[in-house]
Amino acid sequence: MHLAEILVNDLAFVLDIYALCILAWALMSFFPGAYATPVGHLLDDLVMPVIRPIRRVLPSIAGLDFSPLLALVLVYAVAELLQQLAGQGFADPVAAVFSVVFEFIEVVVLVILVLLLVRVLITFIHVDPWHPFVMSIRRITDSFIHPIQRLAGVQPDMAAVIGLVAAVVVYIALAQLLFPTILRGLNQV
Repeated sequence: MHLAEILVNDLAFVLDIYALCILAWALMSFFPGAYATPVGHLLDDLVMPVIRPIRRVLPSIAGLDFSPLLALVLVYAVAELLQQLAGQGFADPVAAVFSVVFEFIEVVVLVILVLLLVRVLITFIHVDPWHPFVMSIRRITDSFIHPIQRLAGVQPDMAAVIGLVAAVVVYIALAQLLFPTILRGLNQV
């Protein structure tokens, strides 16, 4: 193993630790006064330089702050890119970048799929519509449901089912067909 590979793997390890710090910082919001502790101050000093710019770009959705989640995804993507580059011996950086971008797109589609699945399940098991969790899921998924509802001319519940089926089809098409084919083509070039 070359020195560059060792350094890149070490940097990827540090990024993984940083991702854990972001996760711990986000989980502290569930415990009143946790940010006022010495550990809270340390995590806040470590995490806020990354969270602050993301918050400026990504507004809260349905009252939820998704900036820690996006920060986790970005840190993970950089660590994954570095590990793939080191694993290939820095031979094919274009394929490594495409691989990480494709993984990111797959994760985004998978998150949308899970949110739509939760909305469909909430609808079919008749959960209290005024529960804060239910209201949050509905607000988050409304941006995916409304276009389908307008195009198909159906009720929101049926639009959620159609959206879920479409998300499954898109996920399978991307993850199983399109992205592997593109990556094989890049590796052959």
